[in-house]
Amino acid sequence: MEGIILVLSAAGGLASWLFFHFIPVRGDHAAVFYAALVLSVYAATWVMDSETSLGLTAAVSGLYTAFTCLFTIIYRISPWHKLANYPGPFLYKISALALVPLSLQGKRNIVFDQLHAQYGDFVRVGPDSLSIKRKSGNTIIYGAGTHMEKTDSYIRPGHPEAVGLFFKLSSRELHAERRRLWSPAFSSAGIANYIPVLEKRTWQLMHCIERRQAHSADGYLDLSQAFCHWAYDFACDTVFGGLVSVEVMKSGDPDLIVDGHKRATVLLDSFGQSPWLTDIAWHLPIAKSQVRLINRLAQMTEKRIQMDSDTTMRDITSYFLDAGAHRPPLEDIKLDTLIAIQAGFESPSTTTSLACYFMLSTENGRQWDKLRDELDAAFPDPLGSLSTDVLAQLPYLNAVINEALRLGLANYVPRSVGKGGVMIDNKYIPEGVNVALAAYSLQRSPENFYPDPLEFRAERWLPGGLGPNSITDKSVLYSFSSGPYACIGKGLAYQEMRMVLARLVLTFNLELASDFDPNAFRKGILNARTTLFKVPLRMRAHRRPGITLLDPQ
Repeated sequence: MEGIILVLSAAGGLASWLFFHFIPVRGDHAAVFYAALVLSVYAATWVMDSETSLGLTAAVSGLYTAFTCLFTIIYRISPWHKLANYPGPFLYKISALALVPLSLQGKRNIVFDQLHAQYGDFVRVGPDSLSIKRKSGNTIIYGAGTHMEKTDSYIRPGHPEAVGLFFKLSSRELHAERRRLWSPAFSSAGIANYIPVLEKRTWQLMHCIERRQAHSADGYLDLSQAFCHWAYDFACDTVFGGLVSVEVMKSGDPDLIVDGHKRATVLLDSFGQSPWLTDIAWHLPIAKSQVRLINRLAQMTEKRIQMDSDTTMRDITSYFLDAGAHRPPLEDIKLDTLIAIQAGFESPSTTTSLACYFMLSTENGRQWDKLRDELDAAFPDPLGSLSTDVLAQLPYLNAVINEALRLGLANYVPRSVGKGGVMIDNKYIPEGVNVALAAYSLQRSPENFYPDPLEFRAERWLPGGLGPNSITDKSVLYSFSSGPYACIGKGLAYQEMRMVLARLVLTFNLELASDFDPNAFRKGILNARTTLFKVPLRMRAHRRPGITLLDPQ
């Protein structure tokens, strides 16, 4: 009997490995199949002997699972695997599950950087995944020439029929069509519609900083949280035209809406390392917070559509509604508005937080002082309107932003190699492999940024850089990606970052809290397709002489 069970379990495990190897199966469907299999075995053994049925079921199920895993592991570490010639940790070769805790901990970039130092520029970081530390790989992985598709980690949880620009779509044509709907909202004319609202929200942030500081027990505020709430309020304005807003700068976000966005992104990124795990997790309590967030944003979108006749500005939603025959279904609009808000507040708030942290925690604030001098010269009236054209031409302001982006935003952006495979620097990468540029490592490499590649030195972006032998490869800044799937809101994000940093520096002198630990803050910067700060960026703001805060209403 034992021999028969062993043979049948081994045969079943081999058959399952072959099936799953050649035919993709959703994780939740596989879980249902496995549960049905266990129940079938239990029913069959109960008919034969009810007293031993439970033990036999456990034995058969356990052996079947063990053999399935065994055959999978043997193949993945065998010389016949398509990535057998690429080095990497043993655990990563046998299962992508090893990447899940890395993302949950926000340390994937750091660990991958260490792996590149150990194994070289091409590292196997999953059964079918490579991390590539070659800047020549950027145009191949993300460029229009190869047009690699997004990986399954971008499939929306639950596999609904609704589609959105961020998620993996069924075809390139559908993505291109959806991107065409978004594009006018982020053209020069489209962005110009948002500038008056941006100025208003930025003045509100100045009031918010003073208000939160006054109400705090120790006289300090968490500047990164204030930036996050400012960016979220403005993102809602750009999407809903000011008709629907949550006003988290005023409320302090008691419902943790902004926090919910970030937590949902962390879960999506983390479980997306093993997409089958996302399929299963979507049906578990852990997904409830994502469902609540989606439902809340859907209600806001419905309200905005109902109030369409009341809008006074050209917002992002209006471009969807006015698309005529190309107007997306309602469920698609709901999804795209959620994406627009998530993407809209993330990069500006993170980058401005990091810029302030680096400027104030290094060189006794010398770079903050230099930026203040540039802004004082450009805007003699610190209370006047800040021309976006002037801001765009200020060399040091833009250098500060680029340096903050270099050390801050370096997301893991995987793509799937298409038919025929590709060559990157004489390395052949087969079809179906997931590849990602090691942006974090490249943006900190002395080959691209020298000297002091790990330090915040805004001058490196100016003509002459950091000296005769310095290196600043401006092409190695991947914060917004590139190619057909590049961030469509890059232009608006730069406008936001310039505006808020300029207004902040013109309005306040900032000082870090007396007990603030710069090293602990930097170690606590976590990235999982969103950026989290474990340590609050505690600051005290002192209004500069002669400054009167204008009423933003």
